[in-house]
Amino acid sequence: MSRALLAAYPARLRRKHGAELIETLIEMAGPGRPTRTEKGWLVFDGLRERFRPPTRRPLALIAAVLALLIGGALGAAAGSWLGTFGYAVLPDAGALGQRVLPQTGDDPVWGNSDNYFSVSGALPSGANAYQVAEQTRQKLAAEGWQTGPLLSGDGSDGILANVHFTAQTGEVQLDVYAYPDANGAQVISISGWPQRPAAYVPLTVAGALLGLAAGWLIGVALAHRIQAARRPRRSAILTTTGLALAIPSAAGFIISLLRYLTAADPLRMSELVHAHGFAFGPTIEVMRALDMAEGSLLTPGDLGNLWIWGFALIAVAAILARPGNDPATALAGERVDAGEAG
Repeated sequence: MSRALLAAYPARLRRKHGAELIETLIEMAGPGRPTRTEKGWLVFDGLRERFRPPTRRPLALIAAVLALLIGGALGAAAGSWLGTFGYAVLPDAGALGQRVLPQTGDDPVWGNSDNYFSVSGALPSGANAYQVAEQTRQKLAAEGWQTGPLLSGDGSDGILANVHFTAQTGEVQLDVYAYPDANGAQVISISGWPQRPAAYVPLTVAGALLGLAAGWLIGVALAHRIQAARRPRRSAILTTTGLALAIPSAAGFIISLLRYLTAADPLRMSELVHAHGFAFGPTIEVMRALDMAEGSLLTPGDLGNLWIWGFALIAVAAILARPGNDPATALAGERVDAGEAG
């Protein structure tokens, strides 16, 4: 017998109806072998059973739906993270600052990650911020950057009164601000991040679809496993707790991803969903929008790690949800194994 035909069915049915499945295959084979169409229908029936949740178990259905949504969010996170591998290499922040920022005798202050950089320097004593910003804009234009118009901000955008403009190439976006710092000294800063590559959105969508399918399959399989367990209550409690821990990370990431994909204004590092590598949780910008940035019980780092603990609890729940020692079930499983080996 073809191992693939039996493997199409979930383990719970192979254990319980193994003998019937083998007899069906034998009947289909007849004097010869099953046709390709007959094999296809059998595989389709097995796969359909993998997607079928327990009947008359509303809580199990809710858990499967939550697993579906969390899986979709995690798949989108994986897909969008893979999309970041198409990001362009960012320019050296320190070297860029040396070339385009005003020379005051002090080295510019800079820092960078793989997907973001910033560099800032002080304005010369008595310099006009508007003129310095315009000079910086001209220097960037001379290096091939496409620069936007010079604009003034009154602080209503959440930043101190400032002069700012944007600059970009086909691969990198810059955001340049001249403003007074907390001590009143005039500074000019440049922030940069890569433009999204063409594959970013397709990879994100593909990851989300695969995650939705995987989440549903895992949720359904775990619901059936808990239903057949000797002690289902402890596994159900662990699964519920695990899902509850994973939901904030999933919801926070999806909100952050949508904000990143639809943002029309220049981005800050706090809005990049994968600024420092793979992330599955809200950005600091989303937490600020929800008034959860300062003084909140949970930080972005906490919400970015809760899902790990949640998945760990769900894995423990699956391990503990062992099927009961029913002799008939065990015998059926043995017959299935014997049939697969043959």
